[in-house]
Order: sequence, then structure tokens, then C-alpha cells
Amino acid sequence: MSGASTQHASAPRFALETPFEGLEPARMWRYFNDLTHIPRETGNEAGVRAYVRAYAAARGYACEENEIGDLLLRVRPEATGPCVALQAHMDMVCVSRDGAPFDFASEPIRVRRDGDFIGAVATSLGADNGIGVAYALALAEETSGPIEVLLTVDEEKGFTGVEGVAPGWLRADRLINIDSEEEGYLTIASAGGRDFSARLPGARRAATSPLTALEVVIEGLKGGHSGVEIHRGRTNALKVAAKVVVEVQRRGGAIYALAGGTAPNVIPSSARVVVGLAPDALEPFRARLAALQRELVTEEDPGLRLVAAAATPAAAPLTPPVVDTLVRLLEGVPSGVLVPSRLDPAQPFVSNNLAIARELPTGAFEVVWMSRSPADGELEKLLGRYRALTTELGIELAAGKSVRGWAPDYDSKLLARFRETYRARYGKEAKVLEIHAGLECGALKAKYPRMDAISVGPDITGVHGPDERVSISSAQRTYDLVRAVIDAIHAEG
Repeated sequence: MSGASTQHASAPRFALETPFEGLEPARMWRYFNDLTHIPRETGNEAGVRAYVRAYAAARGYACEENEIGDLLLRVRPEATGPCVALQAHMDMVCVSRDGAPFDFASEPIRVRRDGDFIGAVATSLGADNGIGVAYALALAEETSGPIEVLLTVDEEKGFTGVEGVAPGWLRADRLINIDSEEEGYLTIASAGGRDFSARLPGARRAATSPLTALEVVIEGLKGGHSGVEIHRGRTNALKVAAKVVVEVQRRGGAIYALAGGTAPNVIPSSARVVVGLAPDALEPFRARLAALQRELVTEEDPGLRLVAAAATPAAAPLTPPVVDTLVRLLEGVPSGVLVPSRLDPAQPFVSNNLAIARELPTGAFEVVWMSRSPADGELEKLLGRYRALTTELGIELAAGKSVRGWAPDYDSKLLARFRETYRARYGKEAKVLEIHAGLECGALKAKYPRMDAISVGPDITGVHGPDERVSISSAQRTYDLVRAVIDAIHAEG
């Protein structure tokens, strides 16, 4: 039966912060309040584990821990009805505003309330994924059938926690992941990803005629997260850099350097190319840069600028074969949406981000890119495509570790149950979503292929930053929705 009125004197408690007073569901907010007092940065989840173990002991729930540090609670396994698993991660991203000193390992998060929102004072809040943990603990008590609560470590940096979940550990065949951040959306797929890189030698030789060097800076682009913004058609600075190189080649010039990008999952917003041109080619080249800027400016990226200034090269020019290979690689690696989503053609199902070009200390050049798709087979197809390209160019390809994708199941019974319950409660349809970022469901589905899974959550904005906040009313509505679905599943007998 529901434990809404039961008190557990031996359960760990911290003083209830004023912003949480009077909020519903009271039990869920009580647990989230406690979590704001416990260190939870990735790699430092021991305090959360101790808290959850004490929670389980106070209620007589079995609590198991694997060698990675994940926890699995078994709640009322003898009760009638299908078992439902609730899943969240214990760690959070710890960020303070402008890098101001804040000891997340010892200081509690200072919580504030602003109208309908709970936030933190000058730090990240940890609603991602403390809200999911609080939901799971409260729902375990407030439902009546069998529940499993899976809480993982290291979601924010490496997914090593969920990768360490052994096949057969979970007994439930339905899983509700509580790590989404928008109410009214039912997530049924998330992208897996894989990094790739190619290296080519950086052979150089002295210029055969006097050249004037210019540094061309490509700037003013928005860039963005390659999972969240890749479908927006933002201009890739490395693609622009390749066009600049081609213009130099057409004028018989030389290339001294090319670099751009910061991380595999970031659309590059800037790049630089150091070029050499004969004196009489300088003004026509500058005119062509101005024209190229006008041609490449888009509504999405109106701030693109191509700025040329005098430069002093640090080394001799790259040989023409090296430049040709580099350009063909930058042109041949795709960037953007490759296959649209079946659910929403405006969203990606397969994408690639041409991410980094850099010269290594050895003098070789490295180009890095990242592919995403919820379907592992699509990433394998791209691997074949990249192998063909690099083999043709005669250069080395390195493929990184694959992060598992979560392929959509459009016939999911759990999805149908959520849609039906949402429609009955609100008189409108929930939106079904395939996200192009990663969720732990992908790794779990790889080990439990027959498990029916979905991801939900309340409105949380500004995640991974000091502006992170969660909507109070949305948290209550989403909690009530999840509880109603669980109650309906348990009623199936």
C-alpha cells in the first residue's frame, strides 16, 4: 500500500530548506532537499550511496551494489503485478558561476525559489539527475506493486556506471528512465555515438617564389552541441576553412597552417588558416574572401566573418600533396544531418560533426569527427564510408569506442500506456521524441533487449550550468503522471 503517511524515524534527514516548504509531492521534494546536502560530483557518489542504503534499510528494502558502485533496490518483489524498474543516475555536473570558488565536496548547494522554479545560488543545482533519484525513492514508497530502483554512477562523464550493469541483474521487463528535461515529451530513442580521427603527414618544403603571408580567421559562428543543434544547419568553420584553402590553391598560393575546433561533440565556431600568396594576388584574394563571406552568411549564422591580417609563419609551407589530401578530407567528411528522423523529419536520426583539425607535435595533421545515431547499424555504415574515404586518400583512420544507441520501438506497450494516461489526464497528446544526445537506456537495452523502456522528466532548464532550475508545477505533474502509469501497470495483475 502507499506509504504516503508513514514516518521512518531512522531514515537520514537534513533540515528542510525554506524553498521546499509546502511543495508537492512532499516526499519527492523532501528527498531532493536531502540530496542538495550530499556531495554528488561524478566520481564522488559515495555519500549518495550511503544515503540510499540507509533509506533502504529503514524501509526493509533489499539494496544491492555492484563493483562499479551502482545500486539496485528491490521493493516488494513478492507483491502482485508486473515489476517496474525506475532508473536515474546519482552524479551531477558541478559548476559555479564564472568559476567562483565553491567546494562541492563539502558545501551544500544553496537553494533558492523564484516563483515556479527551484534553482541554486551561483552554482549548478543538480536537478540533473537529483530529481530522478528523488522521484524513484518517493515512487518506490508511494506505489503498491513490485518496483526496482536502479541508480547508476558516472553518467555525466563516461557512462561507466550503466556499462557495469550486468545482464540478469534487473528482473523487471519495463523501465522508466527519469532523466529527460521537458514535460509532455516521451523519449523512446537516444543517439549512440562514435569518434573518428584521421592522420596525415605534414611534409613541408620551402616556397619556390616570394610569398606574402596572411592569417585568415573564420569567426562569428554560433557553433553549438553536435547532438542538440546539429539539425539547425549551422555553418561549420572547418568547412569554410577548406573553401579558403581552395581559393588559395586557385591563385598558386601556399598553406602554412590550418586549425579549428575544440571537442568532438562541439560544432566548430572558429578556425584559422595561414596562407601565402604572391604580392599581386593579395588584393584579388581579399576581394574573394569578402565575396565568400557574403555567399556563406545564412539566417542561422548571420555573424560569419572572414578576417585576413598579416602573419609570420612559424614553418615552411606544406607540400601541395599534403594540402590536397587535407582539403579532400575536410570536404569528404560530412557535417550535419545525414538521415532525418522518421518521427520528425526536422530532427536528425543520423548525423556527423566535423569537429577538429590540428597539427600535432610530430608535425602530422589530425582531423577528428563524431557520428551519432540511435541505431548501431547506422554507425557501422558510416565506419565503412569513412574507411573508403581514408583508403582512397592513403591515410590512417582510427575509430573510437562506440557509445550504445537506443533504437526506437514505435510499438512499445509502455509508450502506449504513457500516451493513453497523458491523454486521459490532460485531454491532449504527449509528444513522442527521439533525442540526438545520449541516455543510459541505450546501454541497458543492449543488455536487456526485451526490456520495454521510456524516458520522461519535468521541465529542467540550464542544465550543467549555474542557471539550472526545475519547474515546481511541472515536477508535480510529471510525478503524478509516472505514478498513474505505474499504478495502471501494477493493476494488470
